[in-house]
This record gives sequence, structure tokens and C-alpha cells, in this order.
Amino acid sequence: MNNSEALRQWMRHFGLSQGQLGERAGVPQPTVHRILSGDTASPRAATLRKLIDALGLSVSEFEAGPSARVVAEAAVEALVAIPVIEGFVDTQPHFAAQGLGFSAVLARQLAADPATLIAAVAPHQSMAPTIQKGDWVLIDRARTELCAGQIFAVAMDGAVMIRRIGLSPDYITLQPDNPDHSRYFAVQLPAQASLLVLGLVVWRGGTLS
Repeated sequence: MNNSEALRQWMRHFGLSQGQLGERAGVPQPTVHRILSGDTASPRAATLRKLIDALGLSVSEFEAGPSARVVAEAAVEALVAIPVIEGFVDTQPHFAAQGLGFSAVLARQLAADPATLIAAVAPHQSMAPTIQKGDWVLIDRARTELCAGQIFAVAMDGAVMIRRIGLSPDYITLQPDNPDHSRYFAVQLPAQASLLVLGLVVWRGGTLS
């Protein structure tokens, strides 16, 4: 396999554009383009080494191209374990021993730092049809400042409560989306009330009904 084909395969494997690889390696994008197009059949050794290093590969790995072993390792690394709330201890969330396997790519899109994400299961239908009972929700613990109209998770009576936020100068209102107000009602608290905000709900997932 020649250098241009090896580089093309590795860039495809890691999802890198010419500009992204060039920026990582400190190599001008037009130079990357010339190598890929074959206009530079034998790029300078120093240039090629910069590109290989930017890909995090050894020379032998680069020359071999993406192998089944590397693909398998990348598939494992593509998942992150999101801590799952299973209860509360002294008003603080307690997490299950095993996290929720979740796409690392999507996690980075949802949160500036995927390490701030936690997961919970919607306990009932209070947020239907937006969130159904049993749906997984991801909560960004870095975003705890309440915003009107957005959905937040809070700790209430030793459980996770998921509600849409209403704000006024005097009150914080935790509003259900479910229109059945005989079963699911809003909780109104003084604006200065002490409320444990777990974070902004940034994702939901569940089975199709």
C-alpha cells in the first residue's frame, strides 16, 4: 500500500478532513491534498512522520492500514460509560456499579465535557409525550442554572424529578408536559428555595411506541 492510499484509509477511519489532519500535524492542507492525490509520490520523510504522529500511529501501523484489530479497538473506544443514578444517599445521587454505554461521538455533541453527563430512567409519565416512562435521559451536571422553558432534572423526596421549568420573580415552577393535570401537577417553590438541581436534560431515548 502506498503512502497516499494508507493516509486516505486512516483519515477515513478516524473521520478526519484534510484541514483537520493538517492542523493536528502542523502541515499545510495543500500539502496533505498533494499527498492524497498522488502529486507528491514521495513526500518528505519529516512531513510524513508528522502526519503519522498526528494519527497516533507507528510507522508499521500506518503502512499496514486499518486492520480488523484496530477497528475492533476503535469500536470499543467509541463508547463511554455514563454513570447511572440508582438512588440517593444523604440527598446526593448514588450511582450504579455499571454505567450506561453511550456513543462517545454523540456525548461530545451533547456536552462540552462528556464526563459531566449522568443518566437516569424517567420514573413515570409526567413528561409525556416528550419523555415516556422508562425512557433513558442524559443530564448535564455542568448546566445547573435554571432556564425557563427547558427541561431539568432535580432531586425531590429522594428521587429524580424531571420537569419543564417556569420562572417568575417570586416562584420556580416545575411543570409536567403531560396534559392530565389530575394525575400530574406542577410544583411551585419560592424563588429562593433550596433546590438540588441535577442538571439540564440534554437527551432522551427509549423504545418506539
